[in-house]
Amino acid sequence: MIGYAVGLGNIWRFPYLAYKNGGGAFLIPYFTMLVVTGIPLFFLESAFGQFCSQGPINVWRAVPILQGVGIGMVMVTLIVSIYYNVIIAYSLYYMFASMQFPLPWSSCPNQTDTTCSDTPIVYCNMSGVLTANWTQQNNTCNSSDIITKAVQSPSEYYWDNVALQRSSDLGETGPVVWHLALCLLLSSILVAAALIRGIKSSGKVCQHTQLMEKLVNNCRN
Repeated sequence: MIGYAVGLGNIWRFPYLAYKNGGGAFLIPYFTMLVVTGIPLFFLESAFGQFCSQGPINVWRAVPILQGVGIGMVMVTLIVSIYYNVIIAYSLYYMFASMQFPLPWSSCPNQTDTTCSDTPIVYCNMSGVLTANWTQQNNTCNSSDIITKAVQSPSEYYWDNVALQRSSDLGETGPVVWHLALCLLLSSILVAAALIRGIKSSGKVCQHTQLMEKLVNNCRN
């Protein structure tokens, strides 16, 4: 049950959402919805499944008008499984990449590339001419004339151009990124190995992964 309720979202998604939506204030609507909606639905799904001892499609045959709910649950689980596998593949890639010294995303790979910088690039519009080193020329610049150029940090640059090899738009698929394809294959093999014997093997994997998540949370705290 713990393995079903606790996942990557506890370590990866929840802290981001809490930070983005007001920090501690986010916990008020979160716990409200947890009590009003989350726990009742979790209890309903668990009790229904335990009582019928069947899968989501067969369970909802008890209410013929709601059979589509079971099909929807299977489709959502399929989609979640696919994108979680991709996230695990990213994690595996970064795990292997972090074995290098220095870390490849610690600095910009190409110092002449103006799209990557450790610090923001600030220009001063002096008489219609953009000057980058106006502070070194002992000149002052009005706040209305300061222009900040959007640049990527080394980690963002590595993510877009090395790890993902992101194309210019959705219309350009680009070639297969083989290092990510191999990591995705490895993650799929790990998932298949965990589920190959059903609940016997997946239960043991859940025990070990929950222990690892507890260790990670303790380290973060």
